[in-house]
Amino acid sequence: MNLERFEETLSRLGGDLRRWPAPERGEAEVLIAAEPRAAKLQAQAAELDALLGAAVAPATMDAAAIGRIMAGIGQGRRHDLTLQPTRRLFAWASAAMVALLVAGFAAGVAMPTSQGEDTLAGLVFGSNVSTSADSGSVL
Repeated sequence: MNLERFEETLSRLGGDLRRWPAPERGEAEVLIAAEPRAAKLQAQAAELDALLGAAVAPATMDAAAIGRIMAGIGQGRRHDLTLQPTRRLFAWASAAMVALLVAGFAAGVAMPTSQGEDTLAGLVFGSNVSTSADSGSVL
């Protein structure tokens, strides 16, 4: 087994060599003993396996936690604190939209006009594109 195949198998089967098929496990153990890089890769994969295992571990629930959950179910509904649409909110949103549209228009008017190669077709297709104002087509 070479280092490249070891890395592929390591990413596929994980860092715990006990889960590997016997022939590949034997080859991997020989490579780990001979190659320090392989040993480092195997240690990193084992650490990643441990972290992932801890991340998906189920939370422990004791009787007190279950009791608190069950007691909270029967206590009526709480009011939602989401944003309610009102006339004032609509007015502020409309004013903000108009201000942004005016600012965008002013920025567009203030920008210098481009000539020659700075056209969109010139930038996208390169210098061999020419536009014809008479026919309105791009050649």
